[in-house]
Amino acid sequence: MERTPAPTGRTSRLLESVASVGFAIEDDDDRRMEKSVLTFTALFTALVVTPWAAFHYAIGRPAAASIPTFYVLMTIVGLLVLRRRHDDRFLRASQLAMFLVLPPLVHVALGGFVQSSAVILFALAAPIGALSFTRVPRPWIVFAVFTAIVLVLVPLEPTLQAMVPPLDPTVVTVFFAVNIVSISTIMFVAMASYVRSRDRLAAALATERDRTDRLLRNVLPDAIADRLVAGERPIADRYDRVGVLIADIVDFTALSESVSADDLVHDLNDLLRDLDALATGLGVTKVKTIGDAYLAICGGPSGIADLAALADLALGFREIAGTHAIGGRSGIRLRIGIDVGPAVAGVIGESRFLWDVYGATVNTASRMQSTAPAGAIQVTDRVAAELATAFELAERGIIEVKGLGPVHTSYVEGRRSPD
Repeated sequence: MERTPAPTGRTSRLLESVASVGFAIEDDDDRRMEKSVLTFTALFTALVVTPWAAFHYAIGRPAAASIPTFYVLMTIVGLLVLRRRHDDRFLRASQLAMFLVLPPLVHVALGGFVQSSAVILFALAAPIGALSFTRVPRPWIVFAVFTAIVLVLVPLEPTLQAMVPPLDPTVVTVFFAVNIVSISTIMFVAMASYVRSRDRLAAALATERDRTDRLLRNVLPDAIADRLVAGERPIADRYDRVGVLIADIVDFTALSESVSADDLVHDLNDLLRDLDALATGLGVTKVKTIGDAYLAICGGPSGIADLAALADLALGFREIAGTHAIGGRSGIRLRIGIDVGPAVAGVIGESRFLWDVYGATVNTASRMQSTAPAGAIQVTDRVAAELATAFELAERGIIEVKGLGPVHTSYVEGRRSPD
């Protein structure tokens, strides 16, 4: 049996429907907040002053009754314009003007401060509205006008009292109480609507900040992302010792031309996801991928360069690649090169940030990768010297490396068996 929605749920949906009556597709969160506060305040004020119009007619004060009647009619017109055009300029301007002018007119029609039971306090909604939803550049001017109107009416009090027949003292007292409650309620509803919209906007902004932060940390190391968020510019560092690993898929160009774009991206994404997970688990910093090339480092912002972790990463990469396929061709093979030494790192770009590493160490690691046989992990003597006690190495000998000349290299075969 279908359950009937709870009253609170219906009320919430009704309030959201009312709040969104003037929303346009192009409105940002700030504009929607302003429109919802304006809509709630205007509608609620119209509901509050409607009984006042009826009551003033009933006690024989048609001049006073016509003023809230005019407000209600103009508010209906303004809301209809807002709903039809999604443009709140007319409603904003008319509400601000009526809040500021109509209560003083009721004040005059009823015979002054006492006879009207301080109805002029309704005009306080004008400066409040100027702060919350009417987008007035200088809301203090509206408050100054409100104050000036009150001060101008003070010396007119005897004249106004003499112009209008006095009301029964009990009626005046009741008016005072009702006016206080009505004005307070209008102010409370306006502020509650403003706070509710502000809180929703703040929550949306917090969610967006978290999303942006996660995206930023997906492309930058945490230490670099923290500095970037803190406003540090530029971010450039020189490291004395960084281990650099570069891996590349063998025959990737030929593979990419033999499969569909969807299959290629899907298979490559699966492979890179597993490589990323291994790098994270070993505490190695991924710098970037360019096509099928994978660049990772140890040291730098992550601390001391742990070449053993980098060698374990290379061995793990080779094993993972062997379990993956691209376009149905299984047993992916990698060429991997590793070097260690000084490097420069920094964030480049303004709209799309990229943290990258530069220098001879990176270039040498790239040469180790490009000159390695398929499936091999080739390292320089600097790396081999540090890995010799924990890893099985195979000497390759001297090879000719473009830009470097003759270089003595070795292969990492695996971890040494414990004695």
